[in-house]
Amino acid sequence: MTMKIERTDGANTIDRRVARTRALLQDALIALIPERGYAAITVDDICRQANVGRSTFYTHYADKDALRSATMEVHLRSLSRRRVSDGQETGKRLFEFSLPMFEHANAFRSLHHALLATSGDTIHDELRERIRRTVRTELVEKRIGHDGVPVEFAVQFIVGAFLAVLAWWLAEDAGLPPAQVDDLFQRMAAKGIGA
Repeated sequence: MTMKIERTDGANTIDRRVARTRALLQDALIALIPERGYAAITVDDICRQANVGRSTFYTHYADKDALRSATMEVHLRSLSRRRVSDGQETGKRLFEFSLPMFEHANAFRSLHHALLATSGDTIHDELRERIRRTVRTELVEKRIGHDGVPVEFAVQFIVGAFLAVLAWWLAEDAGLPPAQVDDLFQRMAAKGIGA
């Protein structure tokens, strides 16, 4: 299954040709990560996969890292939109990000396995940082805390637990559906931070 990012918001704010070219480049990067790992991918590889020239690439992105950041942003935004459009109630769950992430990881196992297997790689670090920001925001907005435990400690605890569970689930192919893994994660996370 080829992974493509669902896009709905870019077409109205930028020229359709620009949006199409950026989508081709972003989808090319996503397709190459499971095959080679982010660090080994070159701009030439991306251009070849997207069927665009190098000058076109540099018209849209300064370098491979700028493409990576834009791809992560669009991708994570698409997961958030999907949760809202699926009618999932927001604000009722402890960590809103977890179920969409488990569902997406299940649908695109090779991509997520590659992302999680490259610890120390910039794309893995960026994914971890974006999850940290999401968790931090949710903890602060929902005013969740535990007797004198600093928020940043709770953030590190939850993100570490989430990524460890996600990596285990993908590697072991434990036979648990995404909703069940998420339920277990949610219950353990709630106990862990005293919510």
